[in-house]
Order: sequence, then structure tokens, then C-alpha cells
Amino acid sequence: MFTSASVKHWVILAPKEFCSEVYTFAKNLAKAGQGMSFILPKPDICPMADGKSSTFLSELERVINDSNPSLILCVIPSARGDIYSMIKRKLCIDRAVPSQVVLLKNVLKNNMSVCTKIAIQINCKLGGAPWLVTIPKKGMMIVGFDVCHDSQRKNISFGALVSTMNDSHTSYFSCVEPHESGEELSVHFATGISKALAKYRNKNGALPTSIIVYRDGVGEGQISHVHKTEVRLLQTACEQFYGASSVPFAFVIVTKRISARFFAPSNRGPENPRPGTIIDSVVTDPTKYDFFLVSQHVRQGTVTPTHYQVIEDTLRLPPDIMQRLTFKLTHMYYNWSGTVRVPAPCQLAHKLAFLTG
Repeated sequence: MFTSASVKHWVILAPKEFCSEVYTFAKNLAKAGQGMSFILPKPDICPMADGKSSTFLSELERVINDSNPSLILCVIPSARGDIYSMIKRKLCIDRAVPSQVVLLKNVLKNNMSVCTKIAIQINCKLGGAPWLVTIPKKGMMIVGFDVCHDSQRKNISFGALVSTMNDSHTSYFSCVEPHESGEELSVHFATGISKALAKYRNKNGALPTSIIVYRDGVGEGQISHVHKTEVRLLQTACEQFYGASSVPFAFVIVTKRISARFFAPSNRGPENPRPGTIIDSVVTDPTKYDFFLVSQHVRQGTVTPTHYQVIEDTLRLPPDIMQRLTFKLTHMYYNWSGTVRVPAPCQLAHKLAFLTG
């Protein structure tokens, strides 16, 4: 681990008939953590009568009131999305306690590889960082923003903003704002930016010297609207903190749903490009500052690139630096040991908006 969190007291909620297996799993989890310099003390195991949503809700409330643990690990009997969503909503929105949800079948397997991955996730949720990539520019705040529409209430959407809080980009601030328009374009964007800047100043004693915003989930027809509204809101929010001089920033639209595919020639015929491949000429628009990035390696089928379009840039980083920074950030999503399709702050914002909605 790059940095390890300290755990004073943690709790496991599990069905009562599997308590002995859960105890063995907890020992293996501690063993896996110890091998990475992450120390997990012996947990309190709370047996539950069954694995129903209502039982989890009442037990979570009781455990938090009784002992206020650093972390709660919930063992759920099946991969039912409603139980997972309920636990996450309870522990993200109602009571802010870090949580880890593990399927019962993974507990019974007791696989050290699975235990290692879970130990890494627990460390991250408690403020640790398993790895990092070096980003030389100091004082930069990187922001990810995404909007998710509520599946139950059609007229409500949640805009989630995630921003980095340190120079190693391993510590994050997050906030979620509901809005009723049902649009992808969030007018609450400025509120989130203001909160992030205030938190950055509070934590580091100074405001960031530059900002990069990765904005996900914008359709081709909405880009001009985003340019007129969200970029202007960002400038207004920054002026309140920095004054008229403001701060240099770049605003990047991230698009995942694209039909373009690219191939690299080889002796065996066309094959997928290697991760880190950039396409920024011939097939890109000469009137725009845009590029395609292949960030993932796939074993089957064709790899889908991600399209990035810089719609505002007062930061004026050279294009190859912006492209390299974007690729580096795809390594920083700690739920996955490889690269993801979008920069980590974007992926985290998407996950937060999805869980809230």
C-alpha cells in the first residue's frame, strides 16, 4: 500500500448460521491486509436472524448507535441489487459510515485473492491509498462530474461532483445535489465547485492554482448548452474565491457511448490498440480540441475508445500533457487494479450519482 489507514473498531453483519465461516474469512482478510502493511484488528461479528432488507436496516441502526464503528462489513446471501442499494443508501446518506458489502459465496470460498482485493477496498474507504501515479504539477484540483436520473422518480436527477484534495490525487471530496429538471445539465454545478474549493482551502491552507473538470454524460447536442451554462457557472464560482483574476482551468467533456473503433496493424492482421493509444488527428474534428483515448486492454472483441473534447482551456497545457494526464487518471480507480474507461474522478462521480439515485 502507498498509505494505510488505521482501523480502531469494525463490525461484520452476517447470517447467524455462517458465523464460523465469517470468522475464518475475517482472519484471512486480516492476513491479506497484513501482507500489504494494512492492519485490521479482530472484528465484532453480529449474527443476524436472516438476510432480509428490514433486518439489515434495524441491525445497522443498532450497531451504529451502540458502538459507532470505523467500518461495517455486510455479508449478503445473494447478489440482489435492492439489498446492496439499501445498505449503501443507509450508510452513505442517512448515517455516514464506511461500508463493504461481500457476497456469502465469496465468504464461503475463502479465496486469498478475493480477500486481498477486499482489503484494498477497505483501506481506500478509510482514507488509505494502495497506489498512485505521479502527476508533477502541484496545486491542481481535478474534478469529475456526472448526472444520474432517478429510476423511481422520473423528474429527479442527481448531480455528483468528486474532486481531488491533495497533490498525489489520492484524497477526495464529494457532494451530491438533486435537481428536478430531468435534464443532464446541472445548475447546481457551481454550488458543488464552491464547496470543493472551500474544502481544498480548509485542508491545504491555500486554494488550488489550477483546475481540470472532466464532465461525463453529455450528449453531442448539449455541448453548446454546457459551454454556455456550466463553464460560465464555473467561472462565476471561481471569481467569488479568486477575484477578477480567477484561476486557469480546463473543461473536458467525456463521451463513452461512441461507435468509433480503432485497430493497430500487426503481422497477425488488425488487432486492438495497446492501452494508452491516443488518436488526435485525421478522424478528429480539426475545428475542435478533441482526442480519442484507448485506456483498457480487452481479451475478447474490440476495445471501445473514449472521446474527450476540451471545450474551454485557460490552463493551456500542451495537448500531449493533457492526454498523458487523462490516461494516468484512468489508473486511479481503486475498485479495479487495472485501468478504467474514464478518469477516476469521473468514475467515482458516476458511482456516487448512481448510488444516490
